[in-house]
Amino acid sequence: MTNALEDRPLPMYGDGRQVRDWLYVLDNCAAIDLVLREGRDGEIYNIGGGHEVENLALTREILRLTGKPERLIQPVTDRPGHDRRYALDCTKLWQLGWMPRYPFASALETTVHWYRDHDAWWRPLKSGEFRAYYDRQYGSR
Repeated sequence: MTNALEDRPLPMYGDGRQVRDWLYVLDNCAAIDLVLREGRDGEIYNIGGGHEVENLALTREILRLTGKPERLIQPVTDRPGHDRRYALDCTKLWQLGWMPRYPFASALETTVHWYRDHDAWWRPLKSGEFRAYYDRQYGSR
C-alpha cells in the first residue's frame, strides 16, 4: 500500500494467483480479545475472515483505491515451493461466537485512507534497516 502511495513498484510473486484470507485489523483485534477472555487455555484458535482473495486481485484493488496505474505491479521471481493457498479452519473461533464485523471492501478502503492520512507514521519505517531488508528481498528479482 505504501509503495502505491509513493508511486513505487509493487513486487508481485510469480503470477499473483496465490490466495490468502484477508481480515480487517479491528476484526483481528476483536478475535484476539475474545480468545483471551473466552478461549480455553492451551487451545489454538485460528483467526480468519473467510474472505479469500488472490494477491493480484488485492493489489489491483489497492491501486484502484489509491488512483495509481497497474503498471506499478512488478512481477518478481516466485519463491520455490510457494503455497498457492493458505487456508484456515476457524471453527473453534466461530464457536466462541466471533464473526468479522467489517465488510472487506469497505475495510480495505478505510485502510487505504488511513495510510494516506498517516504517512508520518509509516514513512520512517521505510528507511534505514527496513530499506536494506527490502532491497535484499526484492532487489535481484
